[in-house]
Amino acid sequence: MSADDVEVALEAVQVGGVTGAAGVGRVVADGEHARGLMNRRVLIGPIDPCGECDVCRHGGAAVCPHVRVRDALGARTTAAARWLVPLSDGLDLAVPAAAAVAGDVTAAYTLYARTGAAPRDPVVVVGATPISRFLIEILLAKGIAPAAVGSGGAWADWLRGKGVAVAGDRAALAAAFAERSLGTRPWRVICADPATVAAAVELAGPRAMLTVLAGRSPPPIAGDALGREVTVLGIAGPHPDLVVEAAAMCVKGEIDLAAGTTLAAGDPLRTRVCEIA
Repeated sequence: MSADDVEVALEAVQVGGVTGAAGVGRVVADGEHARGLMNRRVLIGPIDPCGECDVCRHGGAAVCPHVRVRDALGARTTAAARWLVPLSDGLDLAVPAAAAVAGDVTAAYTLYARTGAAPRDPVVVVGATPISRFLIEILLAKGIAPAAVGSGGAWADWLRGKGVAVAGDRAALAAAFAERSLGTRPWRVICADPATVAAAVELAGPRAMLTVLAGRSPPPIAGDALGREVTVLGIAGPHPDLVVEAAAMCVKGEIDLAAGTTLAAGDPLRTRVCEIA
């Protein structure tokens, strides 16, 4: 452990996901330059960027060439103190659900922030995943009325319960946007599941913006997106600078963290978390 690190005893971790491991725990040891976090509960994200290179200084901490990656978490882990978010001063979150905040919740918030969507933008969410679920809640809280590509079942039911337009193809999406007088604006298509990137590319019309969660294994961008002058943004994973904002939305109830997480396996619309004994 370096002078800038702390050791954290994990209380709960996020299980699975496409962007790496995240969790929540209590600091049990601190380095010489990392004083002040001892015995505090903290959120831990999937990566520790260096924070000093040109990439980090220009907002690219998520793709820092010197990054330390956590693909899995055990009972204890070493983490850089500068990227930990203490759960205090109004950021109190329940365990084990808090384990998902620096992972899937912040991944969703990063997709929103990088897309730069505004309330009058036609926004399409592609992919039925826990990250998609958190993303929908974030967009609604920001005054954006998105549409989503739904395949029926629980995902479509949940979307309709939130008042989100559900469509199966481009024509239905266009009709939904036309009803809100947004039919002539370039779409902002957000793909929260790398497995559905081909469908997202197909939906992205001329001059659209396509934001794709790439994860650890970036999918190829297929089709003629470049010929349509589509702007493509790749998101490697949750940006560590955005964890505080994502946590604050959970505290305020804008993101339903309890409903979006589960201890059980097999629910594709909820982030699975696991308590550490």
